[in-house]
Amino acid sequence: MEDIEDRDLVRLRQAGFSERGIFRLRQVRHKYSVEQDKLESLAHYRHLQFLRWLVTTGKLTEHVA
Repeated sequence: MEDIEDRDLVRLRQAGFSERGIFRLRQVRHKYSVEQDKLESLAHYRHLQFLRWLVTTGKLTEHVA
């Protein structure tokens, strides 16, 4: 069975992309993926900060009102 990435490479070549163009697309895709991971980590960190603030200020407790 052909790997998904291999099929993508075949399609890009069939569409007329050069090896250099494919290389650049892969670089951009990797950079985007890394940036997306950073944004998700930052969003998670901010969410945890907000939860900590809720607990610290007494707005969130273990007790159900």
